[in-house]
Amino acid sequence: MKEDLLISLLQKLNKEIAGLKAALAASKPVYTNEELRALLGVSDKTIKKWRTSGMLGYSLIGDTYLYSKEDVERFLTDIHHSPQVFTIRR
Repeated sequence: MKEDLLISLLQKLNKEIAGLKAALAASKPVYTNEELRALLGVSDKTIKKWRTSGMLGYSLIGDTYLYSKEDVERFLTDIHHSPQVFTIRR
């Protein structure tokens, strides 16, 4: 009896998590870890380092990290280094 109740509660929780993921994805563009890794050409370890250092904003739903397009753009702007202009004298 307790096992049935626990299974039922876990199924309900999984449905709620799936609904939250869908709602977040519908409200604004987001990237998963896998998508962000492919987009930027970096490892999961690098993304984790950026996340834990506070450099890259994220949302955590269940065990899934999601990165909004705005957070990714802000991160890329923050780490961008403008080229220096050099004058060549002759």
